[in-house]
Amino acid sequence: MEVLTGYWYKALCFLVVFGLSLIITTGQGELWRVEKKMRAINCPNLEIRTIAKLEWNHPIKLELGQAKPLPPDVAQFKGIPGPKYYPVRPHIRQTFASPGGIASLVYQGNQEQMPLALWVGETVRVIPLPEPPQAVNARSDGGMWVLNDRGLLFHYDRTGALKRTLEIPGRKIVGVEGDAIWVIDSMPDRAWFVSADADVRGPYSSEGLMNSMGAGTALCQLEGDNPRRRLQCLEPDGKRHFIPLLLPQNLYGSPLSFTDKKLLAVAAGGSPLIYYNTDGSTNELELENVGITKSGEAFVSVRIDENWSEVCTANGIARRIALKYENSSFLIGIPLKMTVVAVEGNRTLAFGYDRAVWYDGEHIESSIIVNDQRYTNEVFPNAWFSSIKFVTAKSNDGTVIISTTGPTGMALIGLRWNP
Repeated sequence: MEVLTGYWYKALCFLVVFGLSLIITTGQGELWRVEKKMRAINCPNLEIRTIAKLEWNHPIKLELGQAKPLPPDVAQFKGIPGPKYYPVRPHIRQTFASPGGIASLVYQGNQEQMPLALWVGETVRVIPLPEPPQAVNARSDGGMWVLNDRGLLFHYDRTGALKRTLEIPGRKIVGVEGDAIWVIDSMPDRAWFVSADADVRGPYSSEGLMNSMGAGTALCQLEGDNPRRRLQCLEPDGKRHFIPLLLPQNLYGSPLSFTDKKLLAVAAGGSPLIYYNTDGSTNELELENVGITKSGEAFVSVRIDENWSEVCTANGIARRIALKYENSSFLIGIPLKMTVVAVEGNRTLAFGYDRAVWYDGEHIESSIIVNDQRYTNEVFPNAWFSSIKFVTAKSNDGTVIISTTGPTGMALIGLRWNP
């Protein structure tokens, strides 16, 4: 009996060890799976184009920085393989769009802001500045409004020469028609109107001004005590008027643009885009990434759910990609997500924490377990990463502008969605 008991004890120990090994092996193996082919339903309703692109070293130098993974290093904590640090390229952190044009702020790979601004029109020009700006706004004459963090507003001409300096404290600029701007402060909530010739009016006080958008020459926001029905707009002379929205559903997020049929907003945290329609319907679009394909067209990936992403390109290619991890919540305790990071013709690269998968169409071509070396050598040289901070150029313009950085340079991508 003692012999049998010892045998079963050893057998039980073997099964426990084997089971744990199987779990670990499964966790480090192929957690994704491909399901049946499905049609990309959003791509036919998306218009995608490249607004501007800066090739590396013309003039922004490609100097890499390094960043720890976000969220905090689960790979080290749980012993799951994956990169511990990621190389980071220079990137456009924030873009400001108005009727006068588009302007952007650039950060180095080490996350330090560069003392310059990009003026974006038919061409892209770099305007050197004496210090990193807090906010910028392009003028149609090629110049730029620049706000610093010391309560000063500057007007630079198209050559980069300083034209005016105004003392206006603020944290945000909203551009409106006629090369005018609104300068907004949040502590307390107040706003100044500045004309193209630097005529200053204000300050005017109102709650929630940081979530405002421009419309004509006015500054508009969802009315605080009645967010379902109308916008409150502040005119340059301080007077207020209201625009009915005729949208029966509750609204949330920050407004980006509106027409008599639709209001476009972005949810808190930057995603998703929300389209409120006057017929009572609501449509949401969750963009996970944008970039440039190997042949030079813009692409976007749209998150459908935890398992699927749609890849849409400017030349009309559309496909669905399965991005599902099996048993990831059991192994790690948090849901892991993969993201589409590169498109090369019919091939698509998805990356997520410790895994990279190349697809040929909807079928898996190859996959790898990613460590620091393999990420640096096999994933990063192909990958594009976007900064999902949505802006629109006009109150009635549905074009959303997103920045991205990748192997060949930095770019601004424009898209419209017509659900």
